[in-house]
Amino acid sequence: MKTTSLTNSRPGLDTLACVNERCTLYGQKGQDNLTVRKTYGKDAIRYLRCRRCGAEFSERKNTALWNTKVSEEKAVAVTEHLGEGCSLKATARLVKVHPSLVTRLKGKVGVHAEAFHDERVQELEGVALEADERHGYAQDKSQPQWEAEVIDPVSKFVLSHVQGRRDETLIRRLLEDAARRLANRHRLVLFSDGEAKYESLFPEIFGQAYRPSRQGNCGRFPDVR
Repeated sequence: MKTTSLTNSRPGLDTLACVNERCTLYGQKGQDNLTVRKTYGKDAIRYLRCRRCGAEFSERKNTALWNTKVSEEKAVAVTEHLGEGCSLKATARLVKVHPSLVTRLKGKVGVHAEAFHDERVQELEGVALEADERHGYAQDKSQPQWEAEVIDPVSKFVLSHVQGRRDETLIRRLLEDAARRLANRHRLVLFSDGEAKYESLFPEIFGQAYRPSRQGNCGRFPDVR
């Protein structure tokens, strides 16, 4: 009964695709080419076979949980705690796993999250952007680090996130990454903390003035409430 319940909770086969790059159906979901050879582990992970090319692989292949021995419930809990800003040690303590597992999952999930963001966050439209930077550390205080983000000021959705030294290179990378995700980069304004590099780089990258001309008595900036 337990195995059946876990199996039924797995994602539908129509949401998965063959991972064999030589297969003509590689990466194509909903092609009715996958069958379940067997299940394994406490989470009843399915071992799949592609009817088209004959390749066999785990449904976790090429995912953030590939080769993860911990239960799926705990793996998800680790990523949720990290997403809420918990430290590595605090996450390990709360989820009751070894810190090395948290470190390994953080790296794997981060790579997949970045790829997903790059694929999906494209051709966005808006009237304004908000940019800011904050200071932190990488592993310890001997390795100071800056991170910068561009967000939509209404939804708070993060368009772009970069890390590095707080210099012109960091701001340029941030704005160029944000610009390539927009469908209307020439029709918006930027809110920032006043960092001078935004004023010099914004016209170059977005093709318009950093401070648009006033429109009547309403000021320079659009109503983004």
